[in-house]
Amino acid sequence: MRVIVVLVGLISIWSMQLTPAELSNTAVAVPPVAAATALPAPQFSGDLLRSPLTGSDQDKIQAITTSEWLGPLAPIAISPFFGIACLAGLAQYGGDFMPANNFISNNAVLQNEYVFWVFAALALLTSLPRLTKVSKPFAQAMDMLETYGGIITIIILRFASAVPADDPLLEGTQTAMVQMGFMSFSADVLLSIAAIINIVVINSVKFFFEILVWLTPFPFVDALLEAGNKAACVGLMAIYAYSPMLATIFNLILFAACLYVFTWTKRRVTYWRTMLTDPALALIWPSYKTYSGKPLIGFVKDSFDGIPAKSKVSISRNENGWEMKEMKFLLPGKVLQLPDSEFSFELCRGMFTNAIRSSGDRPVEVAFSKRFSQLDQVASSLQLQEVDCDPSDSVKLEFS
Repeated sequence: MRVIVVLVGLISIWSMQLTPAELSNTAVAVPPVAAATALPAPQFSGDLLRSPLTGSDQDKIQAITTSEWLGPLAPIAISPFFGIACLAGLAQYGGDFMPANNFISNNAVLQNEYVFWVFAALALLTSLPRLTKVSKPFAQAMDMLETYGGIITIIILRFASAVPADDPLLEGTQTAMVQMGFMSFSADVLLSIAAIINIVVINSVKFFFEILVWLTPFPFVDALLEAGNKAACVGLMAIYAYSPMLATIFNLILFAACLYVFTWTKRRVTYWRTMLTDPALALIWPSYKTYSGKPLIGFVKDSFDGIPAKSKVSISRNENGWEMKEMKFLLPGKVLQLPDSEFSFELCRGMFTNAIRSSGDRPVEVAFSKRFSQLDQVASSLQLQEVDCDPSDSVKLEFS
């Protein structure tokens, strides 16, 4: 993925052919004028140096620029590599059929034909494994890399479409800055942050539905869903080519709908992604499957003492029992003390997940992946008794 990003950067540098405008001053001969009839030197007021555009006109220009930037984010979030290939195709083959679009027409990276073919090939390679249930877990494991690759590429495209800073016509202009407390950011940085949030939220909800489809027993649903994703990406890109403002409205509607269920789906996406990728990582890095005695990372299966279901937690042993910590990205999570007098945990091996369970008046279950090859080390470190799981715990129950 890093090689791809570096390749795109080198292509952008090679394809940019920017020549500064040459300005020259032309001297005009003026006949001498008698001193008595000499005209007074003109006095220029500050009004002549002001922009002829009113504040509302400038807001409209900024809105148009923002719509050109936010319009293609929804299809890129749905299918990052395929969406960028569609953008490059519009830039190179759109011709006169497409209205003026500064984000596409002034973008040296999108105008390069190699970018189109590279991302078209990447879209094909990442889409084929999603067509069958056997290969789809590998494709879903690579989905995170595709998302991050799409985010990095779209940020590169954002700054590649900017007007060169050494243009003489822009001399004396200033970059729009936004003050936030003690810090200030440029408008480009804020729009880039908004793009990252937009892509992550929509892509996380899409990943959730892809996992649901993968768990269904019907064989051809995965291929139909992938075809639907690509069709939706093409449709949204066609709307963007016709009207960036209309595409931005669709993007905001989709973003709002995904944001409403984001926290609920994000916990489940993290859970499923961990259960799918940890065994694969353990095969690649043998040290990854060795338990080092640190707190065990898992996910609570159901809501427990204010911790929502599928929340990521760490569980460790202390002198009085166990300690469970809720793991959050920014804010501190809850810390629960689980004494031996109330909880009696046991270790259970599952088909696709393992679990630590405690029954009684306050039942709790913490599921963790098939990462570790020797569960006896986990049982010994946490002082757990290993038992056989109920055979009725099917794949559906383990991933529910």
